[in-house]
Amino acid sequence: MNKKEVNEIKALYDTVQDCGIVRLAGCYVNSDKTKVKTFVESFGNLPEEETHKYLEIFRKSLSGTLGKNLIDACFVDDEQEDATSGKELLNALRSSELKDDKVLDTFYDKVIDAYNYTGNYLILLIFQAYDVPGVGADGEVLDDASDEVYSYVLCSICPMKLTKPGLGFDDALGEIHTLRQSFAVELPETGFLFPAFNDRSSDDSALLYYSKRTDSLQDLFFETVLRATAMLPAKQQKETFTGFVSDVLGDESSFETVLAIQENLKEAVKNKKSEAEGAAVFFDKEDMRDVFEISGVSEEKLTEFDRKFDDRFDRKRLFEKQLEDRQQTVSLGENAKDTPVRVPDVRVEEKFFADNVAPVRSYEIKSDNMVLRVNSKHTDMIHTRVIDGKKCLIIEITEDLTVNGIPVVGTKKL
Repeated sequence: MNKKEVNEIKALYDTVQDCGIVRLAGCYVNSDKTKVKTFVESFGNLPEEETHKYLEIFRKSLSGTLGKNLIDACFVDDEQEDATSGKELLNALRSSELKDDKVLDTFYDKVIDAYNYTGNYLILLIFQAYDVPGVGADGEVLDDASDEVYSYVLCSICPMKLTKPGLGFDDALGEIHTLRQSFAVELPETGFLFPAFNDRSSDDSALLYYSKRTDSLQDLFFETVLRATAMLPAKQQKETFTGFVSDVLGDESSFETVLAIQENLKEAVKNKKSEAEGAAVFFDKEDMRDVFEISGVSEEKLTEFDRKFDDRFDRKRLFEKQLEDRQQTVSLGENAKDTPVRVPDVRVEEKFFADNVAPVRSYEIKSDNMVLRVNSKHTDMIHTRVIDGKKCLIIEITEDLTVNGIPVVGTKKL
């Protein structure tokens, strides 16, 4: 989905009158992974004050940056697929319009088994049938012309946090009393829209996934509930990409070569964005190899590119490494036994959101004793030179230079 398509659905939640939400279902889960309360409501019958709070949650579930917080995901074609997971389960939720308690309970049970969260949380689902307005030849939306009805479910998983203790005024008694603590619903950390609204039309081969965090996409949730493929989380994309560049270049990792790769990445992103017309821009293996090649990387290094790319961007291998690192840092005691942890069989698309790996606004040049940030438009102000046998960065002193806010007028002659 592109930004316009996301915003079109998100705009439905701007007002209670126009939201068009038919039904709301939910499940309150405590820290023991027990279902405390389930409910199904007609959204139009809720008090207006409550509906405003819910709409804020739903808007948040479609907020953030495409490729970072909002991620396109496709379903896995799997022989193990059945009616209790993946597309079949989500289609059952949608076709039942959240009226089938058995389907809802199956979904809740799947989420509770797979969702990695310590504490209480709330699973929310809404169903809506959106009468998609047509678009005229001039690109304007036609309110009286409908192309199709887009029926979808939106899921939001929200943490429940205990309110702070304190004192408050009781209007009825006219006295100050200790406030009663309760679990309050916070904005969602995870969610999804199914089916995807691609080309302003229903696409049940895909969904749009929301994650507040950019370093984790809830792997087990992807595997056992959604059965979908997606890119690596944004933070892992950046970290894995930098490690990959270093691994491929090896002894060719000179300042000039690294800077050339960054410059060519930035130029490639610019070209792709000019052609994308608002859609998210991605880099695949071939795009990356082209950047390496035009940046002057030797043929010897390029021959290893494919193998090292596949090794680096295998999500299962990354998840295994995370488990290994975590188990090494947790003390289990002398008599404790290691608990086997199943590694999710989640497949990952070998592509990257361009802005996760390419410099957007600035370059950071860093050592143990120095951090230098340079506007990505002005890297020509940096040069390298060997002085007295040492490799040095040469930076021109300009009139706007300051040190801790103090203007530098010139340099002292030695």
